[in-house]
Amino acid sequence: MRRVAAAVVLVLAALAGVTGCSGSAAGGPRIEASDEPSEVWQPVHLRLVALPPGERVTVQAHVASVVLGGPSWSSEAVYAIPSSGVVDLDDDVPLEAPFTGADGMGLFWSLRSDNGDPATSQEQWAGSTLTVELDALVDGRRIAVRRLHRVGLSSVAPSRAVFDDGITGDYFAPARGVRAPGPAVLVFDGTEPDVQTGILAAATLSAMGYPALALSTYGSAGQLEPVRTLPAERVVAALDWLRAQPGVDPRRVFVFGTSRGAQLALWTAAAHPELVYGAIAPAGTTGLVCPSPVPVPAVTVGGAWVPCVSGTREVSPASVLDLRRIPGPVILGCAGRDEQLDNGCQWLDAAAALRPARGGDAYVRAPESGHVFYAPPYTPLYLPPAPQAQATEDARVALWSAIARALNVRGP
Repeated sequence: MRRVAAAVVLVLAALAGVTGCSGSAAGGPRIEASDEPSEVWQPVHLRLVALPPGERVTVQAHVASVVLGGPSWSSEAVYAIPSSGVVDLDDDVPLEAPFTGADGMGLFWSLRSDNGDPATSQEQWAGSTLTVELDALVDGRRIAVRRLHRVGLSSVAPSRAVFDDGITGDYFAPARGVRAPGPAVLVFDGTEPDVQTGILAAATLSAMGYPALALSTYGSAGQLEPVRTLPAERVVAALDWLRAQPGVDPRRVFVFGTSRGAQLALWTAAAHPELVYGAIAPAGTTGLVCPSPVPVPAVTVGGAWVPCVSGTREVSPASVLDLRRIPGPVILGCAGRDEQLDNGCQWLDAAAALRPARGGDAYVRAPESGHVFYAPPYTPLYLPPAPQAQATEDARVALWSAIARALNVRGP
């Protein structure tokens, strides 16, 4: 996943004057970080060294709100200090924590607000560069501090609005130098009225090094009447536009859809294997479902309905799209405790029966996860309350690791 944009270098330089702040004397107790700054979409490796053996150390994380007067966020974990005096957050299991097991990023995704508000600000948790204050305490005495900077997507994933060829959307081109043509991703945005994650996904993919077009799936925002039917011509136009962009290998274009957009991504890939190489489609059905309560087509071609099934309850081989037609990797995922699609794993299993996993494919099953496991990991953004939070975060790590592998698979 580590394909860092050149713009990160500029951010490193801008923060150079404030990095390396440990608050500890050289050689004394201190908090070491593998990267400083680090990227919000990447993990960072943390160790506490030169601690007093046999004691307990409490590690606290704190993030101030980016909004004046907004809540602050905090988390903490307690570790036993071994004879080596070194506590490695990747490998050591805490004695007390809001997460279980060794989790080097546990203090980051388990951050909770002081007023109980959920983390729903994509700007704070993904767009902006965060400052995470870390404190290490033994017997209530602070023995080490560290200030970490997590570089936000707005610094490394610039976008521009697209109003070409009958499509509207936002294009994210990797902010780095000339590169050999490689994979690009068409993201279906605007399919989830409550959680707008298409732009977040496109920005994250761009930060990883892949051009991404977040297509305004159902037209312009602010329409008086909701639109739930996607004209196939709009998707084809978007694919043609993306395939023509500099740095894009037209033979390796992926589609990405989550939740209600998952079926759109899979239909597009199966219907147009000449334009689409692979598909990423977690947390949704693997068949084309007619929108309800008044049945209308999910997709039209030339104004005519594309056959779709009525409702999500009946899962049969006949209702699954022919994913065998997709030439490249397919990434699917389901949550066992999905609040919106409680039989999502049945849809995934039906798809896996039709298309057993090939090279590059990944079918991520998360039996204890909530619905929004498709958001990028390592922050509390859109995480459900405990105990589903940890399962959802684990699913995010697995899913986005699979996405990175699939995008790195060599095409034909």
